[in-house]
Amino acid sequence: MTGPLNHWLDVALRDLAPAARDRMTAEYHAHVQDAMHSGLTEPEAIATLGDPAHVNRALRRTYATDQELRNVQGPKVWWFMLLLVAWYGLAALWFEQDVEAVAATTALVLACPAWLLVRSEPQPVRNLLLATAGQWLFNFTLWLGWSVQAWLGDPPSFGAILWLLPVLWVVWLVDTMQQARRMRRTLTLGGRA
Repeated sequence: MTGPLNHWLDVALRDLAPAARDRMTAEYHAHVQDAMHSGLTEPEAIATLGDPAHVNRALRRTYATDQELRNVQGPKVWWFMLLLVAWYGLAALWFEQDVEAVAATTALVLACPAWLLVRSEPQPVRNLLLATAGQWLFNFTLWLGWSVQAWLGDPPSFGAILWLLPVLWVVWLVDTMQQARRMRRTLTLGGRA
């Protein structure tokens, strides 16, 4: 049970995190052994596993990839976005744009509970959440400034974006939570969560 099964496993488990790869390798080996004890030949037993490319796509919906777990850009993105929001607020004060300055201040205040919420997460999940939260904070700053301007009777010329951004946030949140759940599940396999 080496050649054909190993080739199938290479395709089916490509790019998965090591913990998920190890766990699934053991499960697929056990499945093939059970099928062979039931009277199937090795190629027939491997065929019962299905198309390895389809299996890989399904496993990627369940477990994180190695690259996702190694992403270390989260804190850098977080701090860069906070600096960008602060710079935006200071520029708004300089140019006497009070609404934008208040929007930036509000976003910076919201950054505190966001940081407290994610700091207890495992490092890879924290990196993902920080990167996403940083981008959201900058996005929220712009949206809040534009919304208040519209409420005061001076809407931006691209007013439709005021309705589009909250929809984008929901999609963003759902995608990020799915990624975080896959990462937590994968880290649990390796005992790192």
